[in-house]
Amino acid sequence: MNTKYIGSLAVTAVGVASISLALVAEDVGLGLILAGSSFPFAVLLAARARLSGQLPVPALFGGAIVGAVVAVVSYGVVFAFAYAFLLGFASEGTELLDALRVDARLTTVLASPWVLVLIAEVVIVAPVTEEFGKALGARWSKPTTPQGALLAGVAAGAGFAVVENILYALGGAWAGGPWTEILLARLPGAAVHPLASGLVVLGWWEWRNRVDRGRSIRLILGGIGVHALWNGSLVALTITEIAFEVGTSSEAYVAVSLSYVAAMGALVAAALWWLTGSVMAPVRDLSLQGLANGRVLGGWAVLSASLLVPLAMLLLAFPDFYGG
Repeated sequence: MNTKYIGSLAVTAVGVASISLALVAEDVGLGLILAGSSFPFAVLLAARARLSGQLPVPALFGGAIVGAVVAVVSYGVVFAFAYAFLLGFASEGTELLDALRVDARLTTVLASPWVLVLIAEVVIVAPVTEEFGKALGARWSKPTTPQGALLAGVAAGAGFAVVENILYALGGAWAGGPWTEILLARLPGAAVHPLASGLVVLGWWEWRNRVDRGRSIRLILGGIGVHALWNGSLVALTITEIAFEVGTSSEAYVAVSLSYVAAMGALVAAALWWLTGSVMAPVRDLSLQGLANGRVLGGWAVLSASLLVPLAMLLLAFPDFYGG
């Protein structure tokens, strides 16, 4: 075993033990906090070891502080704008859904203007504003190389993920909600924020250093896209549960949801692993040419095929899901 990854594995073990304690003892305390912070930090340590760099502590705190502040402010601005200008269009939105012959159960859920605002906030606004905030925080480390820029972005994403995980879980616990489900759903995606902000900060660094402006834009948009895809997937799962009233089969639905989230999380983690290796290559190539390698292609095929698992479970658990 490569000893440089011992730190990451040790933190992962702490996270597994902590979440086990939190679930078994229903402890809304130290166990929850350790579980929410361990997995993003383990991703950061793995990336640091792979990139052979120093831990960018300023970027870690920058993502946690600046990213969180920007996110909170943007949420307030969006909801204030929606309340002042957009709620009057709720009836038109419902009529549009009816005209498109969207399933009546989905129409009922999506008819709420607040649901539509939440979707726009989580899927569109949050990826843009949060990535901007994390990128600002990553600059606290002042990276001077592409490897340093990527690692600073990963650190900022990990710091932000720690804050977000803990706040979401604590919020669910204080509201008397399913904080354990919230925590379980978020932990498989521990690499999402590090990958997204790593791409954005790397693209930002290349833009500022005039390496390749076209690739810089692709990297930044790719980071925002990863974030939007992840958020959109979680929103789709939540709306599906509400619209199709699958709460009566909650255990089966939780299994489906966690399987899907785990599969997506594995793909994101694999993408981050590949990205860190590409940046460390003598001639950096962030294209998909590496997929010509047989082992790489086989690995991506297995990970992609794993996305069929939640779909199969969905059909088995809810045979009438598409019955209308």
